Amino acid sequence: MFAARSIAIIGASSDPAKIGGKPVMFLKEHFSGKIIPINPKREEIAGLPCKPDIGSVGEPVDAAIIALPAKFVEQSVRDCLAAGIKQIVLFSAGFGEIDAAGRAGQEKIAQLCRDAGARLLGPNSLGFINFHEGLFATFSAALDNIWPEPGSIGIASQSGAVGTYLMALMAEQGLGFSHFIATGNEADVDVADCVAWLADDENTKTIVAYLEGCRDGQRLRDALEKARRAGKPVIAIKPGATDSGQAAVQSHTGMLAGSKRVFDAVLRQCGAYSATDIEEVVDIAMACSTGKFPAAAEATIITPSGGVGIMLADECSEAGIGLPQIDAETSEKVKAILPLASTLNPIDTTAQVSADFNMFGKVMQIVMDGTQVPIHFIFMAHMGKTPSITELLIPVLEDLAGRYPDKLLVIISRASDEFRSRLMRNGFLVFEDPGRAVRAVDAMLGFARAFSRDAANPITDALPALPSLRDVTTSSEAAFRMLDDIGVASPAGGIANTSQKAEAIAERAGYPVVLKIESPDIQHKSDVGGVKVAIKDASELHDAWQEMMDAVRAAKPDADIRGCLVSAMAGSGVDTIIGLNRDPVFGHVVAVGAGGIFTELLDDVAILPAPVSPEQARAVIGSLKSRALFEGARGTKPVDLDALANTVSAVSRLATFYGDELESLEINPYRATSDGGMALDVLVVPADDH
Repeated sequence: MFAARSIAIIGASSDPAKIGGKPVMFLKEHFSGKIIPINPKREEIAGLPCKPDIGSVGEPVDAAIIALPAKFVEQSVRDCLAAGIKQIVLFSAGFGEIDAAGRAGQEKIAQLCRDAGARLLGPNSLGFINFHEGLFATFSAALDNIWPEPGSIGIASQSGAVGTYLMALMAEQGLGFSHFIATGNEADVDVADCVAWLADDENTKTIVAYLEGCRDGQRLRDALEKARRAGKPVIAIKPGATDSGQAAVQSHTGMLAGSKRVFDAVLRQCGAYSATDIEEVVDIAMACSTGKFPAAAEATIITPSGGVGIMLADECSEAGIGLPQIDAETSEKVKAILPLASTLNPIDTTAQVSADFNMFGKVMQIVMDGTQVPIHFIFMAHMGKTPSITELLIPVLEDLAGRYPDKLLVIISRASDEFRSRLMRNGFLVFEDPGRAVRAVDAMLGFARAFSRDAANPITDALPALPSLRDVTTSSEAAFRMLDDIGVASPAGGIANTSQKAEAIAERAGYPVVLKIESPDIQHKSDVGGVKVAIKDASELHDAWQEMMDAVRAAKPDADIRGCLVSAMAGSGVDTIIGLNRDPVFGHVVAVGAGGIFTELLDDVAILPAPVSPEQARAVIGSLKSRALFEGARGTKPVDLDALANTVSAVSRLATFYGDELESLEINPYRATSDGGMALDVLVVPADDH
């Protein structure tokens, strides 16, 4: 489809303002292949012979664009398939994005194509562009006011408007493109298909993806992993993080949107970058266009302003980019020409250079000659807007770019269009905002780490035979036994159906103890008075038992109450939540974060697609905002992070054992301690369809 050498436009028009007219105009101007307008009312369009229908063409056609009202689309698709056309681009709207009838019509068309072995882009698609071939199979109005150049960025977007907006903004920064593809309703070809195809395309070096939803999570993961192995960065933007955003996604494309957190976790695991907004996409795409992915997170900062040096140092610290000190010899060389300069890193030339801006260029040369760091941030204030200064500095900068082709050189300055474009042609990055510059470089470092690692090793160790899912969802005792089988400890105790039996269990477990109501009908025990803690002796236990039973029966009179779980009170530690949930798009994901009372308060949870290795779990624990709690905050003992990571890994592997029967499992809290940890409460929920 994207490399077609002959293309028919069904519904072609001689009016370039119409949907069927724009692709004719674009193709005639730029495409060297065969263009076949189809319109029964015209003999020629734009000087090209026009055919009344696709069946009368009389020769093979690689691809067809359909630009007709929805009511004519099905027959047109049938005609294309009968003519042997295997690639169809469907501009027409009025399908899955509208209502159930539209979705049914869309699926019927898609099935016709599947049965014929044909591929379908759309419906409701803005089409595609292959810039290197001049193949403009689109009606985009964006091309009315900006004409992007061929280059190395491939865009795959469910939304044509968002995709072309991104393309236009990047084009204004001087970036060029290999392909633009708008997948629309994705009845067949989707963003995952496009990412996988662009990963193989020799003209594409960077991939930008806009996704509102995804039907097949594993195919998307495979496509992202393919791009990672090819050393091609994928910058993705996924809306729908809020309830209102989710509703807008469904009305726009008729597709369910997966959880934004899970999408982000999958992108991170596959080495892609989840951008927060359009500006960030453009910044990172510009950075990736240099092809310079730093091997180490180390930089120098060269600035005539101490204040901006501090700002940049703060941004680098936040991003984990180190600022190593320059050596004594390099420092002496800087001091020899600028005696008042600070040669710490940031290297502050001070305002001395305003008397002779040649000195600023010489400092850059000295620092880059004397250091091995791969990243250099250069703050130039207003210099990039001052022709008399840029005339002095451009030769110096171009010389540095030629001398150090592998270094990532980042200019932060107000800049004229000429200065910016000339530096970018020489491999520099040019930003006006220090924070945006550092964040773009941080993304580059993330890609470098992703490209250098091997694919995650599959978890192959077999789990022991475990209780049935029915048992663990109806009995706390069975659920804790299952955790014990996979190496997750829990407090001593047991189930009692009378207060006398509870007393006997408490004596064996040792006071103080906890009572928790045992009922398959009650998931959140504390909400109905079903939890009593710190019970010190038999007398307190009998009173707590009666109070609990009275409260629970009042709150849940129809519940099947089977007694209480009696367990020893756990020692001090850090309460953690460990969860396993089935995402409708990507399958099971494991979550770990601050637990107990902090779960809702901090909302600090990290997510990974399951199963995970202990090493992966350890890394994600280190990404939590609350990691200081685990490291021993305010004099407390640090927890055993290896034990916590092993527990997260063990829980994640339950996804493999129970499969789609398991909807979710939650341990909250898991009390992490300095010498291990234990699960204090567990809730297991089966899937509704099992």
